Amino acid sequence: MIIVNPIVDILLISGLAAIATPLLGALVKVDKKFLGIPGALAYLILILYVFQEDVWLQEYIWMPFQGLSGTEMAFDGFSKFFIVVFSLLAIPAYLHSIDYMERDRNLTLYYTLVSTMMFGLIGLSMAKDLFTFFVFWEAMAISSYVLVGFRYHLDEPVEAAVKYLVMSGVASLLLLLGISLVYGLVGSLQIDVVILFVRQVVDTPAIYPMLLATTLFLIGFGVKAAYFPFWTWLPDAHPAAPSPVSALLSGIVIKAGIVGLARFALPFITVLSDILYAPLLVITLATITIANLMALMQSDIKRLLAYSSIANIGFIMIGYVGSVYGAGLVGLAAAFSHVLSHALGKGLAFLSVGAILYVVHTRDIVNLEGFGRRYPGVAIALMLALLSLGGMPPLPGFWSKWILILSAWDAGEYLLAFIGVFNSVLAIIYYLWLMQRIFFSEPRVEGDSEIPGYLLASLTILMFIMLVIGVYPELMYEYAFEAAKALSSAFP
Repeated sequence: MIIVNPIVDILLISGLAAIATPLLGALVKVDKKFLGIPGALAYLILILYVFQEDVWLQEYIWMPFQGLSGTEMAFDGFSKFFIVVFSLLAIPAYLHSIDYMERDRNLTLYYTLVSTMMFGLIGLSMAKDLFTFFVFWEAMAISSYVLVGFRYHLDEPVEAAVKYLVMSGVASLLLLLGISLVYGLVGSLQIDVVILFVRQVVDTPAIYPMLLATTLFLIGFGVKAAYFPFWTWLPDAHPAAPSPVSALLSGIVIKAGIVGLARFALPFITVLSDILYAPLLVITLATITIANLMALMQSDIKRLLAYSSIANIGFIMIGYVGSVYGAGLVGLAAAFSHVLSHALGKGLAFLSVGAILYVVHTRDIVNLEGFGRRYPGVAIALMLALLSLGGMPPLPGFWSKWILILSAWDAGEYLLAFIGVFNSVLAIIYYLWLMQRIFFSEPRVEGDSEIPGYLLASLTILMFIMLVIGVYPELMYEYAFEAAKALSSAFP
């Protein structure tokens, strides 16, 4: 493969998927459900491209908007890690959509929106200035709004999409206000320049406008990441969206907020650590604990998984807080490890639920009792996902949670470590309760069909990846640590 500049090549591969989909949709008059195959192939090619030795072992910089000073994209350890995470979940989501969405209308629009959302995620992972980041952020955000409300003939998706649109739209405005404030103070949006400025003014009155900008970033990124108290859109959006979209929303879209926090907020938080310690601690503890308690009370399986996603964002925040207050790169690497393990586990969980809904058409856990006896393959996939999310060894979720708790302990954040252990136990309670209902209760409903091949293929891919990482967790942690090292300039 000819390598021009990996950043350009990666954007071309991802962008062509978004451009080619409507063109193919116009040409294909029947079986438009197979428009998911080009998307899956595009992200398979992207993974193979990124892992080429000539590409992976080097770092690249590219200035995408030549007329604007300071615009910069980087292909470094951080962007490499997130590109791989996003792509690993995109492939099974596209394949799952082929059968799951076959009964829906406007499939050309659906696949175009998914590809546009993925293009935004890939782009923002490489952005090193706030302007470029915001451009890709909006591409991701707008397409995700429409995907949540894709089944607009139903009331639930429309209501959830409007709620998501309003909250996320306000968050984007606050984020844009913070970006404008930074530019007015620094005269640049390039993160390295901004970090240098913040360190120079830390003992002057100019630090207070930077504190305001940091607060705006915590809100703007926090709505997308869905941590306390900005999570209220997520329990409505995940159940309402088609299951492949739910897998992408929970597995990787909310991680866009995590990317923004790591690249653009943590540098400020590091300098302002004394002021922001209490708010960050409250956000982290409340996110994990309240979300887990809410999950215990759910009767809708997708709402239960949605609250579980919020709780896992809280676990990622343990790593972020630990990284600022003593753990350094180890805490950051632990957080990134959990980004990957949660993406795989929650992606598999939502795609498994999608396969369940394909044959029984109910999200009520009571009515799903005994499902595993009739469809053991799908139930085993769901069980594997839940056990990993609960932190059972030797699955990826166990290793990432273990590293997170150890990093908090090493940083002297004993309360965070204790809360992490407590909430891991709390989560495994409702996961085991759900598995008991699905496997050991008497069947309540009959499925109206067999599980199609593409649905099973999507589950098989994710199960295989999870088992490999569970056996070889160093694959996860080594790449996560390289991602953390790429941000090392933010940590004195």
